[in-house]
Amino acid sequence: MTKVIRTISNDILVENICFIPTMGSLHNGHLSLVDLGKKTNLKTLVSIFLNRRQFNDIKDFENYPNQLDSDVQKLYDRGVDYIFVPEEDYIYPSSGIETVSPNEIGRVLEGYSRPGHFEGVLTVVKRLFDLIQPSYSVFGKKDAQQLFLIKNMIREFNLNIQIIEGDIVRDKNGLALSSRNNHLSSTAKLKASCIFDSLLKTAESISSNKDYEEAIKEGSKNFVKNEIVLDYLELVDTENFKSPSKYSKKLKLLIAAYVENIRLIDNVDIEL
Repeated sequence: MTKVIRTISNDILVENICFIPTMGSLHNGHLSLVDLGKKTNLKTLVSIFLNRRQFNDIKDFENYPNQLDSDVQKLYDRGVDYIFVPEEDYIYPSSGIETVSPNEIGRVLEGYSRPGHFEGVLTVVKRLFDLIQPSYSVFGKKDAQQLFLIKNMIREFNLNIQIIEGDIVRDKNGLALSSRNNHLSSTAKLKASCIFDSLLKTAESISSNKDYEEAIKEGSKNFVKNEIVLDYLELVDTENFKSPSKYSKKLKLLIAAYVENIRLIDNVDIEL
């Protein structure tokens, strides 16, 4: 039976937990992560906590969709064991919470465009890990840089937690599911659906021609044609999240872009 909890009690800590952290406004992408968690056959715990520390823009925080009743119902229907809905002062008491700063990878791409974002992400994830002490935790591949940094944090702090990676879930037009999609008009959604197609075309060019710079230059033009405003379109080595070298075998093409002032991210993998 699903339980909604506000704090983590000792009877939860003795369980083997698979933890799925969310900020709410749940969509099928989140629910796919829940489904992955349930496959572990451990007790599943889903948190809903809107973490203001990871928002570098207060308006972005204030505009984040809040639909707690609907979220709880979706998780009841999924049969999760615990829904953790903590108050902010439980996550961040007045003292004793360590701020976790990212390494240099956390200061580029999303880290450069959103100063303080990854510090907020890592701090809250570490705090949740400390509270819940899960055996497994599930994160989506859409937030690729975040996922890389969380895995790095687990190694740095020697945490005994296995990460399960969930594939990107897309709508029928290829647009990666995101809570931010709720702010897109029907016209904007049509424009945004071009992001995935353009990513695939750019990735194909990179894979076949190996001229990374030219492929990204040409790919960028496709986004402009579709009235998509690029923040960045970058290629990284999946092993270290740095620019590819001649030894790189697996690459990731990442994008952050604005469609009618709504910021969206996406990525695709490339094997050489």
